Amino acid sequence: MLGFMARLAGYHHVALSVKDIDVSVAWYRDVLGLQEELRLEPDGRRVAILRLPESRQQVGLVEHQGPSGFDVRNMGLDHVAFSVASDEELEAWARLFVERDVASSGIIETPFGGMVNFTDPDGIALALYWNR
Repeated sequence: MLGFMARLAGYHHVALSVKDIDVSVAWYRDVLGLQEELRLEPDGRRVAILRLPESRQQVGLVEHQGPSGFDVRNMGLDHVAFSVASDEELEAWARLFVERDVASSGIIETPFGGMVNFTDPDGIALALYWNR
């Protein structure tokens, strides 16, 4: 068992590679309601840091120079799942996706709750999850 000093307190951020930082920032802001905190341009990259509302959790978006060749079937990130507080909120998100023409799986029942799968403008796999 890990000692006290080795425990994780949660996650700080997840960083996603995107094709166009401006398009992606607008989508994450307008569709998911994330708040832009900061933009940087280190080492030939364009970076935007977004924050989940009323949270310390962040999503970093990174536009790299040149082609990425990213494919979710390769080793690495499979998807990012955001939590919602209730099945009613999950239903509200599913309706919002329909209203905003965001293609999604609709609500999928799982042994532990429900989820909705969808992708961002670059095809990055995302999900909303309600844990019973």
